[in-house]
Amino acid sequence: MQVILLEKMQKLGNLGDEVAVKAGFGRNFLVPTGKALPANKRNREVFESRRAELEAAAAKLQAEAEQRKITLVAAGDVNIMANAGIEGKLFGSIGSADIAEVLNAAGANIERNEVRLPEGPLRHTGEYSIDIQLHSDVVVVVKVTVTSEAQLAALAEAEQAEQAKAKALAEAEKIAQEQENEA
Repeated sequence: MQVILLEKMQKLGNLGDEVAVKAGFGRNFLVPTGKALPANKRNREVFESRRAELEAAAAKLQAEAEQRKITLVAAGDVNIMANAGIEGKLFGSIGSADIAEVLNAAGANIERNEVRLPEGPLRHTGEYSIDIQLHSDVVVVVKVTVTSEAQLAALAEAEQAEQAKAKALAEAEKIAQEQENEA
């Protein structure tokens, strides 16, 4: 099926391109959602008469995405607390809705469907670089750190042990100095 695209579509084409798509995709998605028109003489004329209007709308959408990018970058990197086992495997997973919720709480304005998780939901603790696609041309990379209470407790315990070790070492050196001074 040949269609005329009414907006830029990733992996398909730009505004005004006439592309061949599978009939079901064109008939059931592109045409009903207003993203394309079936390619025929009448629709080509309709498109050409609306071309300037559609290009202006596309430019406006891209400008809005650029503004949203600024607020998303200002929101910065995020940290998500989750329940996890000792090895860092999460009890459950963190999906795009969870990431969008945390970013929105930090001041960004994104939708769940703008979060790109190509390998699926996050199932382990650690740092992840997540793409947020605000527009087909505007993609922001956000660093998401997933930590667990068990990990934080283990880190705090290790830090306390290190401090106790340093204190004991300092006391041992002090006693050694005193014994040296007495002799």
